[in-house]
Amino acid sequence: MSTANDTRTKTVILASTIVAIALLHYLTPTESHTYHKLHIVLRKLYFLPPVMAAAWFGLRKACLTALVVSVLFVIHAFVDWPSNYMEQANQVGELAGFWLAAVVPGWLFDRQRTLLRQLAQANEETILGLVSALDLRERHTHYHSQRVRNYTELLATRHGLDQSTIREIGLGALLHDVGKIAVPDQILLKESRLSEAEWVEMRKHPEAGYRILKKIAFLKGAAEMVYSHHERYDGSGYPRGQKGDEIPLGARLFMVADVYDALTSQRPYKPPLSHEEAVQMIGEETNSHFDPAVVQTFMAIAPGDFRSIAERYRDTDSATPLQPAA
Repeated sequence: MSTANDTRTKTVILASTIVAIALLHYLTPTESHTYHKLHIVLRKLYFLPPVMAAAWFGLRKACLTALVVSVLFVIHAFVDWPSNYMEQANQVGELAGFWLAAVVPGWLFDRQRTLLRQLAQANEETILGLVSALDLRERHTHYHSQRVRNYTELLATRHGLDQSTIREIGLGALLHDVGKIAVPDQILLKESRLSEAEWVEMRKHPEAGYRILKKIAFLKGAAEMVYSHHERYDGSGYPRGQKGDEIPLGARLFMVADVYDALTSQRPYKPPLSHEEAVQMIGEETNSHFDPAVVQTFMAIAPGDFRSIAERYRDTDSATPLQPAA
């Protein structure tokens, strides 16, 4: 469920709860002793909406909910104001309690949310530092991982995925080559063609990356994508020979983004291709290397969207420094 839909659903539930409590409170008679006791119990239910709002939305909406509840409560109190002094004091205390139930949990929620955001930012910066070191190790691909992450997130967004899934896929794209930390320099940095034995070692990096990331709770989804990022749609890839929908969707999106970046980037052994040339070559690999549904999404994206990402992360000394994605 998307964040917007989740917020909408919670708002409807909260409003429905307030209306239901108010109706029961207003419609329950107080003449008999039994009904009067039920009436008092129903009044206590007014504490529920401010607490729900605090837990779901934070201090501001919790205070707004407390205001709505207070207005409903006060209207009923004016209509049916008790003559008993103790009961009057009890209702005033309940009114103050609504605000206490909103302010304290709401403040705690906002504080916790701020701490979680700071932790997420710290995690992001740590990951970017690791990726920067890995990309610089290969010398000619300084911002490759950042570009591929942004291309993959662009594809995922246009493919209709929710924000939580897009973030997970983006982390997988960013960390796709983390397993190369286990590849010896004489293989990783070799200028000439790799031998068959060296290729065997190089092809171990998806599994190595998977083993590294699966131990980190918030990267378990990304780990599966890293494991599968060298598979091919027709099953001819490695390391597991997955095909079609056996390959995680994030990896299928990444395949297109990765190849696009390789084709359109400067390398010591080749000049960059134009966007149009890269699109044509990717189209020719549909159903063999790439998922046709992902290629269709890719083809529908305007060239300028890709160029803006490429410009932001150019592989030059003056390129924009690594930074968390917006």
